[in-house]
Amino acid sequence: MSNENITVNVTISSYDIISSIGKFWLYLIFLIPSIICTLFVLYYLLFERTLRRSLNNHVIILLLLTVLFCELTQYPWMLYYFSYGNIWERPVAFCLIWGFIDCAVYALQLLLFAWATIERHILIYHDKWVLTKTKRFFVHYLPIIIIIIY
Repeated sequence: MSNENITVNVTISSYDIISSIGKFWLYLIFLIPSIICTLFVLYYLLFERTLRRSLNNHVIILLLLTVLFCELTQYPWMLYYFSYGNIWERPVAFCLIWGFIDCAVYALQLLLFAWATIERHILIYHDKWVLTKTKRFFVHYLPIIIIIIY
């Protein structure tokens, strides 16, 4: 037996199945209707007084705002990257900011959605917890403020 070291470099990536231009068009085809739907739902929730004042819609409005932020920042950056064939020289600061925004918005959406499910339970089964302004502040507004600050 010989002691030869055999090195095999195998690169398997699921992203190689679709070309850069294919990814560009797939993102673009779904991004445009997504932005339109997000704006429509936000407009409807913000300009209808009864919907805007309803406590169960406040977290949904915040979630839609974070989704709109992603649709207007992160996804156009990805579109730019894919349109130039996966070649894009960008400064380190931009990459750090992009990574921070991606992680922060993902965590914010996750926490807001979790709070929305808990709050729906409170509003349905424990509606007496939000009858007064003080209780409403501590049970509804304060958790949302803490999540956003966190």
